[in-house]
Amino acid sequence: MRKFYIKTFGCQMNELDSEIIRGILEERGFVYSENPENAEIILINTCTVREKAARKAKHLLRFYKNRGKFVGVLGCLAQQEGEKLLKYGADIVVGTRGYNELPKLLGSMEDKAVVCQDLGLHYTTRRKALSHSEYVSIQYGCDNFCTFCVVPYTRGREISRPAEEILEEVKNLDRQGVVEITLLGQNVNSYFDGKYDFADLLRMIEENTRNIRRIRFTSPNPRDFSYKVLKVVAESEKITDWIHLPLQSGSDRILRKMNRGYNKAEYLEQAYLIRELMPFGTITTDIIVGFPGETEEDFEETLEVVRKVKFDGAFMFIYSPRPNTPAAFYKDQVDEEVKVERQRRLIEEVNKHAMERRKIFLGREEEVLIDGISKKSFKESSGKIRNGLTVVVEGLFKIGEFVRVRIKEISGLTLRAEPIKSESAVPALHELK
Repeated sequence: MRKFYIKTFGCQMNELDSEIIRGILEERGFVYSENPENAEIILINTCTVREKAARKAKHLLRFYKNRGKFVGVLGCLAQQEGEKLLKYGADIVVGTRGYNELPKLLGSMEDKAVVCQDLGLHYTTRRKALSHSEYVSIQYGCDNFCTFCVVPYTRGREISRPAEEILEEVKNLDRQGVVEITLLGQNVNSYFDGKYDFADLLRMIEENTRNIRRIRFTSPNPRDFSYKVLKVVAESEKITDWIHLPLQSGSDRILRKMNRGYNKAEYLEQAYLIRELMPFGTITTDIIVGFPGETEEDFEETLEVVRKVKFDGAFMFIYSPRPNTPAAFYKDQVDEEVKVERQRRLIEEVNKHAMERRKIFLGREEEVLIDGISKKSFKESSGKIRNGLTVVVEGLFKIGEFVRVRIKEISGLTLRAEPIKSESAVPALHELK
């Protein structure tokens, strides 16, 4: 029995792909190893959204080849570069829709192979749950063609999975005791399988699950966000009131260059509606700094949106050209020093308002889903409340357990809490000595 190890770079979609790949191989008799040193086969599931992730993947490829491993490069970088990766030492290169071919390719391990054509999707409805919280893909690919993004070129055009098939997968996870799922897609709110839209799918999942108590989703595109979806979220007991609403830029001029399909006023209207329907919900976002042609005035427009929305959190990226995207060929690239300085100012502005938002939770009772031990203390647990904010809780609790707490203080941007009822708490380490 051949042992394999998977190293994953990139987004939640890649994490789910790695989980599915593991299931495909284990069904065919391969054995997963938690330690790469004990594995004969190393599979590197790659990302190309940022140049740094692509460089790391190539470095890791050379590292393991020098140690005599059989190395496969999978995912977005494989789809983008194909045969070029053989020059770096890859034994097999498998794109984002060729994972069903892996058992055959790894069965011989004799000839180098490149499989990057469209061989059909690789999802499965009957998965073994590996955690209390699981990802579920509802669609693949993207049709938006934002000028900075490689996703349509690496994951293909948008395809929505049949709702009945998604529901079967979710019910299977529900039967295994999973308590939280995250629905994944490049643009989840454009989901449509020919009969059901995204709001319909959310209702179906909520009405047909027992153990699952939290339903999350990411990422929507503001251009396709409907009031119907927001109403379903606001009225639901299971769908979490966390909305990730990528802004990218607050400048209408830059948004047009990005081909985002919405303007500043439309974005603000959506954000205000979310705040109205879900006062204790959270809005997080993505923002790109230094997109080609971005002036100081354009950047100030972005800061204005930050001040008005008061995001609860943000992923803030310095623009880096991605191969074969239109923006990579724009002549008006912004100087690196300007990008870095603008990112610093943006981080300060976002964090200032995020802190304001955290304060409204002081003294509130909330339910925390525990996901591990606190990074800073072995006497405390860490988890998330319904709207996705991280909370550190006094005492040790089981992963996957729901704990009722009272928020008592803020440390950095992390809420700290005391349990209201702690009958099931595991004794702290110092109490066991």
